[in-house]
Order: sequence, then C-alpha cells, then structure tokens
Amino acid sequence: MFEQNVGDGANLFVIIVAVIVGFVAAIGYLDFKKTTKNQSKED
Repeated sequence: MFEQNVGDGANLFVIIVAVIVGFVAAIGYLDFKKTTKNQSKED
C-alpha cells in the first residue's frame, strides 16, 4: 500500500531529531517554570 521512498537511516534520523527537539522543549519549559517561581519569591 505505502512505498518507502527513503531508506531506514532517514527514518531513524527523523526519530532522533524529534526526540532531541522534545527534550529541548521540556528543558526550556522546566527552566521557564523555575524562573517564574524564583521571580515571584523576590516580589
């Protein structure tokens, strides 16, 4: 039904990039929450 136009290595690369982007987004979100919590303590 579906024909694969790219090799298996390309699929693995896309998965790795998606995991890295998700990890960076999670770290950024946690840093944002920590920063806002610290700012509210200072006020």
